[in-house]
Amino acid sequence: MRKEIEIEKLIVNHENYRFDSVDNQSEAIDLMLEVKGEEILVLARHILEYGLDRAKDLRVLEIKKNLFLVLDGNRRITAIKCLNDPSLVKDQILRNKFLKIIKEYKNIPNKVSCFIYANEKEASEWIKLDHTGKNSGVGQDDWDPAGKERFDYKFNGKISPAMQIINLLQDETKEHINTKTLKISTINRILSNPESRSYLGIGIKNSQIVLVAKKKDVIDRLNILFDKIIVDDIAVKEVYHTDDSIKFMQNLFNTKPKLTKITALVPSGGTKTHKPKSIPRSIARNVLIPPSCVLQIHEPRLNNIYYELRSVQLDLAINAVAVLFRVFLETSLDCYASKNGVTFSNKTKLSGKITIVSDFLEKHNIAVTSQLTNIRKVATKGSILSIENFHEYVHSFKTNPGPLDLISKWDDLQEFFEILWADIAKKYNKSNKKI
Repeated sequence: MRKEIEIEKLIVNHENYRFDSVDNQSEAIDLMLEVKGEEILVLARHILEYGLDRAKDLRVLEIKKNLFLVLDGNRRITAIKCLNDPSLVKDQILRNKFLKIIKEYKNIPNKVSCFIYANEKEASEWIKLDHTGKNSGVGQDDWDPAGKERFDYKFNGKISPAMQIINLLQDETKEHINTKTLKISTINRILSNPESRSYLGIGIKNSQIVLVAKKKDVIDRLNILFDKIIVDDIAVKEVYHTDDSIKFMQNLFNTKPKLTKITALVPSGGTKTHKPKSIPRSIARNVLIPPSCVLQIHEPRLNNIYYELRSVQLDLAINAVAVLFRVFLETSLDCYASKNGVTFSNKTKLSGKITIVSDFLEKHNIAVTSQLTNIRKVATKGSILSIENFHEYVHSFKTNPGPLDLISKWDDLQEFFEILWADIAKKYNKSNKKI
């Protein structure tokens, strides 16, 4: 049941899951302000400026007639209670800040829209989904840094230097860059000082990237930089200080590109300046694995196969690539199973290995169902991706694999390989840290 409830009838929960339990509402408010005082102040200002989200009610439980315990929304209620009664804020400095924003705004809420639950258990499932992440796709999925930047660009017209050069590289290479594995904060830090970005042949003018070297040189260097950040998992802390950032770029490139006399402005990209572009046909490339797919593989033989599939020209060795593709698929599964204690019997066929590993990934929340759809099709008869087609590459003297057929299969399975090898890489990195 939904109802508008007066602030004084709402009780801040003394068993707020953010903290250890306290005895009463007064102590709950004191603890909230002690730990999150400045955050509550910012929230209070936002409520005064924009109001409360009309699409999201507080979750409450009626504990007595006309008295309601807040199950979810304790930060919001604490902020509003402090706006209505600043004496609740014990810290004088923080209280003065509340008094200041109260003077700036007139409309302080005294009622809040709430959804009243019959019991706490009924509300628990929805509270969990709001506060515990993706939950295999059922809960809220936070935007990655690139998603946040696209949103900010649409409504504020801002796009960071990192996203500008990512857009540049995608436009020039016609390859998609996985911004989930490429650390945008690391790139932005490198671009934050002139000396570091000079190794890429780019400058910044009025918050917009400009090319100060030949475009080809810039593109080649961006490819090298992005590969380095993804493969070596370069965190922003490694290049945070200017000296560290410069040293990193010096070690990566040794020399700077030759400067051009005329600088070229790079379009910032985004919904306001670019019309949607068609995705180029997969056959436009002549290798199985595109340069944009970066896998961190610590097993020497499998890493060599991966690099061969990135470099061997399809028009020169189509049959060799087809067979090697089949080998890479099965050996990747075998490696993953070995690193995770998953066992196959001697009679387990490739389709069975796919099912076992896919089930393991989903059970352990490493991948969601939608990300495993295509690889499961490989284990299903009748599908275009069916393993029977892969078997024919090896055993049939009549089947002639085509470049488009192979590339389409890889494109459908690339996300699976990225998830698989990213999880294996984590285990290698952990074991190295222990050493």
